[in-house]
Amino acid sequence: MNADAQSDPICSSAGCTQYMFRRPNSGLGYDINYPVPNFGADKDIIDSKDSLGLAELNLGHKFGVGSAESKKKHHNVAKDTLYNFAPMLDVDIRTSQKNLDDAQTKLNHKWVIEDV
Repeated sequence: MNADAQSDPICSSAGCTQYMFRRPNSGLGYDINYPVPNFGADKDIIDSKDSLGLAELNLGHKFGVGSAESKKKHHNVAKDTLYNFAPMLDVDIRTSQKNLDDAQTKLNHKWVIEDV
């Protein structure tokens, strides 16, 4: 038994027979760009809009997600801050890095950490 053999999840044990390649310009074998009927909004969408309207009416408040007022009220001020994503490292870290580079150069040996 070949332990390295893997089954292709797309194909059957008989091979990939269901997805045969077509020659270029041979046609798709089915129509495209056909008209799709529009039966209007789904009943759940209509009910959700009605429910939102009733809630706004009962609370006396207009739900305005995405409006200019809503964006101003709920603005995340942290996004206005320019963060330094590459800050200068602490002097101890820089010294350690320099010492490592100097030792590798002097010994002509690169220290490689291997994952276990």
